[in-house]
Amino acid sequence: MRYVAAIDQSTTGTKAMLFDEKARPICRANRTHHQYHPRPGWVEQDASEIFGQTCEALAEALGRVDAASVEALAITVQTGAFVVWDKATGEPVHHIIGWQCARGADFCARLTPEQAELVLERSGTIPSGYLPAAKLAWMFENIEGLHERAEKGEVLFGTIETWLVWKLTGGATFASDYCNASITQLFCQKTLDWDDDLLALFGVPRQMLPALTCADADYGTVAVEGLPALPITGVIGDSAAALFGQRCFDKGDVKITYGTGSSILMNLGDVAVPPAPGTTTSVGWRMGDGEVTYVWEGTANYTGAAVAWLVNDLELIPTAASSQEVAAQVDDAGGVFMVPAFSGLGAPYYDDSCRACILGMRTGTKRAHVVRAALDCIGYQVADLAFSMEQAAGEKISRVMADGGITRNAIVMQFQADLLQAPIEVSFVEEQSELGVVLMAGLARGLWASKDELLGLSFGHDSYAPRMSADVAAEHYAGWQAAVAQARFTGEA
Repeated sequence: MRYVAAIDQSTTGTKAMLFDEKARPICRANRTHHQYHPRPGWVEQDASEIFGQTCEALAEALGRVDAASVEALAITVQTGAFVVWDKATGEPVHHIIGWQCARGADFCARLTPEQAELVLERSGTIPSGYLPAAKLAWMFENIEGLHERAEKGEVLFGTIETWLVWKLTGGATFASDYCNASITQLFCQKTLDWDDDLLALFGVPRQMLPALTCADADYGTVAVEGLPALPITGVIGDSAAALFGQRCFDKGDVKITYGTGSSILMNLGDVAVPPAPGTTTSVGWRMGDGEVTYVWEGTANYTGAAVAWLVNDLELIPTAASSQEVAAQVDDAGGVFMVPAFSGLGAPYYDDSCRACILGMRTGTKRAHVVRAALDCIGYQVADLAFSMEQAAGEKISRVMADGGITRNAIVMQFQADLLQAPIEVSFVEEQSELGVVLMAGLARGLWASKDELLGLSFGHDSYAPRMSADVAAEHYAGWQAAVAQARFTGEA
């Protein structure tokens, strides 16, 4: 039996998994890292802690099989987070600035309309304080001497896969895949290269940036004491990896990954179409055979995180899993809406002044209504982005592939199908991001011959068809829009 190992470095933790030659998950090992919030709305993580946990989880998973039977190591990561580190020592100069952190907003607010148009035209995204470019500019403005060191080539920049590959190969490989690079706002979607005008605008020296490499390329060999010398291939951002894992290879295919935040991706084919409102245009994957697939991606910042807030902060329910049982005690949210703008309201509203709130409560409101509202807000946030894509594409989404931990919650999945008025297929393989990079690595290593062979793999799925009428679904969504408008008004007050 041959295996492929996968690392999934996500917002809240790191997972190592092994898949066999039929792409079946065999085992996993998990680690959870700390989150730091030095100011309200700021989100940071410790890059050294994450690397250490990556090695620990990988060693644990590999210890369950003969290491000689493992063909490769594949890596998928949270997108939009990044590290700056000392080239000589390998030590980070600052915590990871997480993708949920909007500290680059002030820099973006200073851009002229002409500069903002340049950013959109080149990068496929409107200027955003959530994306790495503006947050890297913030670091240059707030860490004394950092820019000068970057100009001298003394410090390096990388999204999380770049950091992990550099560390795992002992500094031998300094590279980013096109998917992660294209979400930095420093990359031109049309030329498929770092863009000199964007680099100048954000003040980023090119010498601190990694080489650009295809997802299925050879990223070098693991050179960490205690780990086998595995070849690294199959490197991509987590959302695009899930699109690949769901085998959404055709233009118009859509998948939703539900996690701490949730992302919806639509396959655009080989043309970098301008983004639908609230979405970005980015590279899904670029393969060594020349294939380039672009995607629209929209991200809801607080979906699973909204339920975690009920558990950890509000202490309203004991576990996230218990949310389904509690919410099932009522038929619906009873007119209650949760707007989870814990660090401002993200796409498609982009309102940093907005604050989280629960609206519509009355004397008959029960705990179950609030929990149901927290589950419903997951579906509403995704629907915001899906409807934007439908309008821009000029056609309705006909089917959705779904994955991620929240898909175990039948209430969320049914409500999502009702809002979108489209069937949703939930794969029995929950870890689609890991599966996607494993399939890429397997193609690169010859475990599978082609994407056609991948389409023949069968994993099984649950299906959710709309039960709610289109008119009733529209009424629910109108209530959500009214709640968002009220939350935005409250934030401005």
